[in-house]
Amino acid sequence: MNIIIVGMGRVGRHLTKDLSQENHNVTAIDKIEKKIDKLVESYDIQGINGNGTLVDVLEAADVKNCDLFVAVTPHDENNIFACLVANRLGAKETVARVRNPEFVKQFEFMREELGITMMINPEYSTAREIFRLLQFPSAMDVESFCNGRIDMAEIKIKKESPLCNMKLMNLPPNFTKDLLVCAVCRGDDVYIPNGDFIIKEGDRIHITGSHSQLGKLARIISGKKDKSIKSVMLIGASRISVYLANMLAADGKDIVVVERNEERCKQFIDHCDKGSVILSDANDHDLLIEEGIENMDAVITLTNADETNILVSMFADSLGVEKIITKVGDPNLSQLVTRVNNSAVVSIAETISDLLVQYVRAKKNSSSSNMKTLYKLVGGKIEAAEFYADEHFKYIGKPLSSIKMKDNILIAAVNRGNKIFFPSGNDTIEKDDVVVVVSKDYALLTLNDIIK
Repeated sequence: MNIIIVGMGRVGRHLTKDLSQENHNVTAIDKIEKKIDKLVESYDIQGINGNGTLVDVLEAADVKNCDLFVAVTPHDENNIFACLVANRLGAKETVARVRNPEFVKQFEFMREELGITMMINPEYSTAREIFRLLQFPSAMDVESFCNGRIDMAEIKIKKESPLCNMKLMNLPPNFTKDLLVCAVCRGDDVYIPNGDFIIKEGDRIHITGSHSQLGKLARIISGKKDKSIKSVMLIGASRISVYLANMLAADGKDIVVVERNEERCKQFIDHCDKGSVILSDANDHDLLIEEGIENMDAVITLTNADETNILVSMFADSLGVEKIITKVGDPNLSQLVTRVNNSAVVSIAETISDLLVQYVRAKKNSSSSNMKTLYKLVGGKIEAAEFYADEHFKYIGKPLSSIKMKDNILIAAVNRGNKIFFPSGNDTIEKDDVVVVVSKDYALLTLNDIIK
């Protein structure tokens, strides 16, 4: 596909990297020449230095032959206007990064009258991801499939875990009935395990299970006490914090927000009147102790400074806080943070890139059996995708043991009607099933791509 991306901030750069690595023809546009030069040197893309809202710049990018136009500058109005111009010049599909809730409310009008195909709100999407993580206190990461009926959780194995030093084939029946270990991260290596694989201390395992059962099983596997989250400290009164605080308040959580900028404190209070807002620098650890950080069930760092987020998370970890979530702007820091402490990590750039890569892959294939959901895990080394099985799948009704699947691919779960199961070789995939597939080293487009 021919793809134009306007705005080379962290989201734009990450999206440019991911889409160029999937062999699309990507053109990057930004006003800052150094950003463009660096991307052109690093990836097989075309770069244009200029204003992505101007006709001559978009014409130079060959917008009339553009299959997908994406505007992700920091300014909503620029993104909307750039999509409008691109649409009028012939771009087939347009996507705008829009963070202002007032604009999001007008999406139907913008789609019908302005030709904007999709509006993405990175801050809201990230807040939803964090809120989902808080439903699973024992997990470092959680992804959802089948409209929330199936979850995939990442759990770090400790010495006291019942799975430590155990072969997967020897898991107790109460585990194998309700979950499936579908990927393991050990240091820099990632595995799609078979029954002979032995779980070791320090492994980060990815397990799939039903939403109703996975939380309980995650706590057993991690060896943590069964404790729900009631109190949350947010570091930074960012836009993500506003969205998240409203979600937490609606869920009955106690909230404390620490922010050093007085104007941001006022803006936060204007949009969320729940909880306590403390005007102070989060780098003042004595202040955090005075505000009871060590007694919090969860600490979530959401400032715009990666260094502050990481250091405060490390401090919270040293105090024994059970649930810590760290926002990182640089996706390259994600794996580093998980090794330093027990934080879960969220990245706006990764969240939005996963969403758009999924969208692009779906557009590449017209079959109704194409991808419905996509998550990239472990820095993109593993993909977990959700597919709809229709008559185009070649092995409908046949035992899974008869499918000659590619290496490093695992069918992690199947949703059939109201039933969720974790298939064995004797099970089948039937028409209308929703199938969750975990893969390594592949960019799957349809369910048939699992076949050799």
